Amino acid sequence: MEITLRPYQISDIDEFMQWACNSEVLQYIYMQFWINPNSSREDVLSYFEKRVIAHPWYKAICLQGRAIGFVAIERQPGIHGLDRGRGQLSYALGREYWGRGIATIAVKMAVSSAFQEVQDLVRIQALVDVSNKASERVLQKVGFVKEGVLRNYIMVDDGVGLDVCIYSLLPTDLILK
Repeated sequence: MEITLRPYQISDIDEFMQWACNSEVLQYIYMQFWINPNSSREDVLSYFEKRVIAHPWYKAICLQGRAIGFVAIERQPGIHGLDRGRGQLSYALGREYWGRGIATIAVKMAVSSAFQEVQDLVRIQALVDVSNKASERVLQKVGFVKEGVLRNYIMVDDGVGLDVCIYSLLPTDLILK
């Protein structure tokens, strides 16, 4: 199983839409605020160009060269620069690839690269919906440390607050094999 990470390209739009417009995938990622299962190709393409291709650290997770998901690390500028040095990790895979260890491999690759490539990165953190146990296992397998639960941390359209677990990884932490 050959898993690689690379920048997304416009030619990946159809593969991107396959997983990004899937309601099971969208259940746990916050892309759902911009894309949904009924999004038009035009809407997805606009999002893809503005938020995916333009992003400095948004990579396609590829299996045998085919884009099947994403992993991204977003720098956290923060108020008064207090958050500098932090990176926010997010990732997703097409539904048909769940449970095969692909996300774990991709996240390991991503955090290893990011700590080498991104200047002054001292912490990578990830927020996970408390009901997304599979994603928690991915982070734990990589070596992330669970720091706690942030209650009502993310507000969704209907005004409901979602609880999320926060995980972190420092460059001095052991990335598990």
